[in-house]
This record gives sequence, C-alpha cells and structure tokens, in this order.
Amino acid sequence: MNFVSWAFAALLLIVWLARVTVGRRKVERPYVWVLLVASLVFYGWHIPAYLWVLLLSAAIDYQAAMALERPGRSERARKAILAVSLGTNLGLLAFFKYFGFALDNLQWASERVGLPFDRPTWSVVLPMGISFYTFQSMSYTIDVYRRELRALASFRDFLLFIAFFPQLVAGPIVRASEFLPQMPRVRRLHWPVVASGLALIVEGYFLKMVCADNLAGYVDKYWAQGYRVDGNSVVMVWLALLFSGQIFCDFAGYSQIARGCAYLLGYRLPVNFRSPYIAGSFKNFWERWHITLSRWLRDYLYVPLGGNRVSPRRTYVNLLVVMLLGGLWHGAAWTYVVWGGLHGSALAIERWLGLHRGLEQRAWWLRAGWGVVVQVVVLVAWVFFRSESFPGALQFLRNVARLEPATLNMEMWTGLAFLLPIVVAHAWTWLVEHGWVAPLTPMRRAALTGALLYGILTAYGSSNAFIYFQF
Repeated sequence: MNFVSWAFAALLLIVWLARVTVGRRKVERPYVWVLLVASLVFYGWHIPAYLWVLLLSAAIDYQAAMALERPGRSERARKAILAVSLGTNLGLLAFFKYFGFALDNLQWASERVGLPFDRPTWSVVLPMGISFYTFQSMSYTIDVYRRELRALASFRDFLLFIAFFPQLVAGPIVRASEFLPQMPRVRRLHWPVVASGLALIVEGYFLKMVCADNLAGYVDKYWAQGYRVDGNSVVMVWLALLFSGQIFCDFAGYSQIARGCAYLLGYRLPVNFRSPYIAGSFKNFWERWHITLSRWLRDYLYVPLGGNRVSPRRTYVNLLVVMLLGGLWHGAAWTYVVWGGLHGSALAIERWLGLHRGLEQRAWWLRAGWGVVVQVVVLVAWVFFRSESFPGALQFLRNVARLEPATLNMEMWTGLAFLLPIVVAHAWTWLVEHGWVAPLTPMRRAALTGALLYGILTAYGSSNAFIYFQF
C-alpha cells in the first residue's frame, strides 16, 4: 500500500469518516484508536512481521523517557538510559540497512589483501520507513534527556506519534515537540482547513503522478547509457536534468500529500520543501531541500559536535562529517556517501569563502555566478545519488565533460516539458519572495487546484513507486 493505490484511498476515507463522526473534536478516544489502528495497518500492509521492529523501537524509547524523568536519577544514569535508547534505534537501523553493506566492504577489503573470506548470504528486505521513524523516535528521547520535553504518560499516544500514517514511511521527519502538543489540542472541523488539505493533496499527486512518474519513464529507460564510454554529452545532461526534477517532484509530492492528509485528520505537519532550485547558496539549498532532515542533522548532530562555535577548521570538519552521515542515512552505498561528501565539501568551501551569509548584499554578478555554481554542483551530486555504482557515476560525468554536440529529438523535448511545472513553480516562489507578485488568493488557488486535478486525470505517468520508500 502506498499513496498511489486504491487501498490507501480506502484507508484514508475510513479514517476521515471517523474524523467527521466520532472525532469531530479530534481528541475523542474512539477516533484516536481508529487513527492508531489505521496507522499500524498501513505500516503492516508492507510486511506484517516488521511491525515488531516499529513496536520494539517505540516501547524502548517510551520506557527510556519515563525512566529519564524519575526523580533522583544521577546524570550518569540518565546518560546510560539515553545510550540504551539510541543504541537500540541505531542498532536496528544498522542491522537492517547496513549489515549487508558492511559484508560487501569486508569482502572487498579481504580480496585486496589476499585473505579468504566466504561472505555469508544476506538478503533482508529493509523495513519500510525505518530511517524516518527512527529519527523521530530518537528526537523524543533526546529532547526528554535535555529536559526540553516532558515524557508522555500514555504509550498509545506515543505510538501514534511514531506511527502516524501520513508521514510514517517517508516524512516529513516530525519532531515530538512539533507533534505531541497537537494531540490534546481540541481541533474542531473547519472546512477551510479541509479545503487547504485537499489542495495540498492535489498538488502532491500532480507532482508525483504527472511530473515525477512521467520523468521516471525517461530516466529509467536511458540512464544506463551514461555508464557506456560512448554516452553522448547532451543526452547525459538531459538525463541529469530530468532526474533532478523527478526526485524533487517525487519527494516533495509525497510530503505535500502527507501534509494534506494530516490536515484532513486534524494535524499539521511541517513544510519539507521550499523551491530548492532557486537557492543561491549551498546553505540556502539545505534550508529549502528536505528541511526536516537538515534541521534534524543540525540540532542533533552538527550542534552537539560543536557546530560553528569551534575553530574554523573544526567547523569545516563538522560540516563534512554531518553531510557524510546524511548521505549514508539515504542508503547503504558509496554513491550516497559521495553525494553527502560533495554537499559537505561545498558547504565548507562556501563558509571558507564567506558566502554562507550576507550574499544578498553582494554584487549581482557574484550572486548570479555563485547561484549557478550551487545548482551545477547539486546536479553533479544527483548523478552519484542516482547511479548504481561509483565507477558508473564517474563514467556518466566523463561523458558530460566531453561536451559533444547533439540535437534534441522530439522525445527529449517531450521529457523536458514535464520540467516546465517545476520551473514555473520555482519562478513564482522567487517572485513572491522578492515582492514582485502577491501570493495566490484562495480563489486563484482553487482554480489552480482544479487545473492540477485535470492534469492528474489526463496526463498521469505509468510508474507509482516512491523513491524515498527505499530509505
């Protein structure tokens, strides 16, 4: 079951009917139980046996938070409790996601030094969404440890926070401090809120079904050409552009659908994307791309490492370490590590050049030039993100670097047409942010929603798999 399935539509309809009947104030016990059961059904639909992973992680973090608040705990005991909680979460994540990767690298290293190594067979399906709900659960225990949040007395409520199905498997990564205060808050049905939720859902499905799924058809068909030594430069650039649009629409579309569904059910989720391809700096890119992940990495990894409160050299190392781990979070492959390393290096170089802040006051040519550099590096990094291997990504980029001329055929122009909505949306955001135009009025947004709905019904693509479901 995923967002682009009739099973999900039926599940959402059932829960929404509960919302408008037994959950008109959102806090009624029958509605809360319906929401929790629906969330567990949604997660268990993939592989029912993996419900134990979610429940184990939630149970340990719930008990850890309760233990952290018991009076008389020494600081040493509190650190030990936090270590158990974090160790369990990271241990489960490492076991399912990285154990096979570790075996592959151990085998590679043993072969290089001439030592025999009989790699055991390892074929485990990754629990859906484990990277996302692990980070959510960890944020809860860390915040309780820091005394920034009170522990929840109800395990049911805590489990609903972890398993809330709109954002369970691919974000946004919602912190406990953002979600838990909404649970006891009485939120009656307001039809303007319902209309806003439906608009977000339509926008998300348009990004996913029309843009991402159609772009995926071209990318999946031709990407392997980039691994050949005779790959044409123009085709490679075309593919990189299409994939940059595909991954944005796929992930931003999911986030919009999740936010819209949450609106319908009485909850508000944080914004996860804000037109990242108009970013003029690497810092600004990460303030616009996967915002909930970048904030999580900043507050729970970068700042504890010292952030920018240490020496400049240490700050550069912190940036690189955080982004390398961020790349590894996306997947157990060296291509993801390189992707994170490129972004970490770019952030460090930008800070060294002093372009991470105050860029708006610089000369226009410097802003424009650096903005081009940012988007070119982002595009290069996407090649590593999408490629099946590190050598394959390098060959892809070698093909681009040859700068061979070629003429775009009709199929290539058709593929680029599905980037047009992204260009228009990003340009509109830029104009709004710079005060050139006013935000859409409710009537104009309703008209736009109608046009997007028509596009969904007439121009949807053939693929329906979400890229970030594998993370």
